[in-house]
Amino acid sequence: MHSVRADFDKRCAEIKDYLDWLDDTESKDHGIPKGLPPTMKAAAMLLLYNLIESTMTNAVEAIFDELQTRKVAFDSLSTCLKVAVLANVKNVAADKLTDKLVAITTDIIGCTFDKAKVFNGNVNSKKIREKLTEFGIKTTNAYKEERLNAIMVARNRLAHGAESFGDYGKDLTAGELIRDYERVSTLLASVLNDVEEFLNRRHYLSAV
Repeated sequence: MHSVRADFDKRCAEIKDYLDWLDDTESKDHGIPKGLPPTMKAAAMLLLYNLIESTMTNAVEAIFDELQTRKVAFDSLSTCLKVAVLANVKNVAADKLTDKLVAITTDIIGCTFDKAKVFNGNVNSKKIREKLTEFGIKTTNAYKEERLNAIMVARNRLAHGAESFGDYGKDLTAGELIRDYERVSTLLASVLNDVEEFLNRRHYLSAV
C-alpha cells in the first residue's frame, strides 16, 4: 500500500497546486486571455476524476498484489474474494488463461486480474461502495459523496466531446473546485485506510 499512498499524495499535491493557482488567477489580473480560465477550470474536473479512478484502481491492484506476493491459494480466500476471482475468470479467454497457469490454485488469482477493466471510466460513490462490498472490505465511511457522480458525469461529457471545456467551465469557480477536491481527497483517504486495514488483518482469507 506504500506505493498506492505515495501516488495518491503526489496527485493530491499536483491538484492542490493547480487549484491554488486557479484561485489566485481568479482573484487577480495575471494577463491571462479571457477565454482560458473557464477551460482550465473544466480541466480541473478531469484532474479530480483522474485522482478518483487511479486511486481506486491502484487500491484494487494492491489487493491482488498482496495475494500474489503471499502466494495465497484460491481455496484459502474468503467467499467474497473467491466470487471476485471467478468473475474475473469469465473475462479471460480460456487459451490465454491456460498458457499462464502453472499452479492453478495460486496463479488463477493474478492471471485473471486485469487492471484496465476494474472500472472502465465510470467511478462514483456507488461504484466505490459496490467494489468494497464485492471484496468484503469493512468500511468506516458511508461513501455517499454526491459530488463524485457530478465529477464522473463531467469527465464523460468532456472526454467524449459532448460539451466544450469553455462552456462547461464558464460557471465554475475556483472555490467550488477546491471544495470538490477536499471532499474527494477525504473520501479516497478513507478508502485507502479501509483497504490497508483489510490487508493488514488479512480479511481476504476465509474464516477458520
